[in-house]
Amino acid sequence: MATRATRWAVMLAVTALSVGGCSLLNGGSADTTAPAPGHQKINIGIIATVDDAPVKLAQAKGYFTEQGLDANVKVYPSVNQTMPALQSGEIDVTLMNYVSFFQASAAKTLDAKVVSDAYQGTPDSLVLLAKPDSGIRAPKDLAGKKVSVHAKGNIVELLIRAVLQDNGVDPNAVSFVEVKFPQIPAAVANGQIDAGGDLEPYITQGEQQFGVQPTFKIVTGATDNIPLSGYIASSKFIGAHADTVAAFQKAMVKAQKAAADRSAISSVLPDLTGVDKQTSSLLKLGVFPTSVDATRLQRVVTLMKTYGYLQQSMDASTLVLPTPSS
Repeated sequence: MATRATRWAVMLAVTALSVGGCSLLNGGSADTTAPAPGHQKINIGIIATVDDAPVKLAQAKGYFTEQGLDANVKVYPSVNQTMPALQSGEIDVTLMNYVSFFQASAAKTLDAKVVSDAYQGTPDSLVLLAKPDSGIRAPKDLAGKKVSVHAKGNIVELLIRAVLQDNGVDPNAVSFVEVKFPQIPAAVANGQIDAGGDLEPYITQGEQQFGVQPTFKIVTGATDNIPLSGYIASSKFIGAHADTVAAFQKAMVKAQKAAADRSAISSVLPDLTGVDKQTSSLLKLGVFPTSVDATRLQRVVTLMKTYGYLQQSMDASTLVLPTPSS
C-alpha cells in the first residue's frame, strides 16, 4: 500500500497536468503548492452551506497556519461525495451531518470519530419551505405531499419525521425525495416538490428570488437546539496523525468562536455559497459550538432510536475525540 507521502506525490503530479482555475463548487482543483516548511498537510472536505463557513474563516484568518497546518479545502456537493472521499483517503477531515454519521458508524461502514462540532440548529436556521398558496400550515398538511430532503435518511428527514410523528401524522404518508439544498427553492416554486427542508443561504435566497416561505417549525420541542453536523476524521488518520488532528481541532475552536461575529462570517459566505455580501447579512444563522459535547450528541442518537433510524442505541462518547486544551 502506498504511503501517505507517496499518495500525495502522485496526486500533486496528476493535478499539475490538469487545467487549473476550476470552480470549487464543481469539484475544484487540488492544491499544487508544497506545504510550508514545518507545516503539516491536511485535506478538508466541506459543502457549500453555512455549516462550513468557519473552515473558510479559519483559512482567511490564518488559524490553520498558526497551528502549523497547510490546509487544502475542497467543496463537495453533498455527504454522498465526502464520505467516499474520506474513506479513500482523498480527504482527511470532512463535515458530516450527525444522522448520516451515526448510521454509518452503526452499520460499520465508517470507522471515524467526531473531532470538532460544526453547527447547531435553531427554529429559523433550518426550515420547511413551501409556496405561500400551498396550504401547508401544519404537519397534517404534509400527508400525501412530496417533500424534499438534501439526502435520503439524513438529519433533515429525521427532523421532519419527528415533527410529523409527534403531531399524529404518519411519516410514511409523505413522499421524501432528494433535492440538493441550493435547488430546493426553485423545485418548490416550479411544483417539482410541495415542500423542502432547507437552510441558509438558500432560505433567504428562496424568499427573495422565488417567493417561497417557511412553514411550520421543524426544529422545535424535542428537536430544539439540535446538533446538526460536525467534522469527522477516520480512526486510521487520527491514529497515524494525532498531532495534525489536534492542530485542526485547535484551529477550529478559534474559527467557531470567530463565527459568532456576524461581520466575520458574512465575509466568507459569498465565496463559499455564492450569496452576495448584502444578502449574507440577512441570513438567519444557527449556532457554531466551540467544543464537542458527547451529551449533546447523545440527543441525536436518542432521536434516531425513537424514530427508527437506529435499531439499537449507541454511546456517542465512544465516537468523539475530545478537544485538546489550548
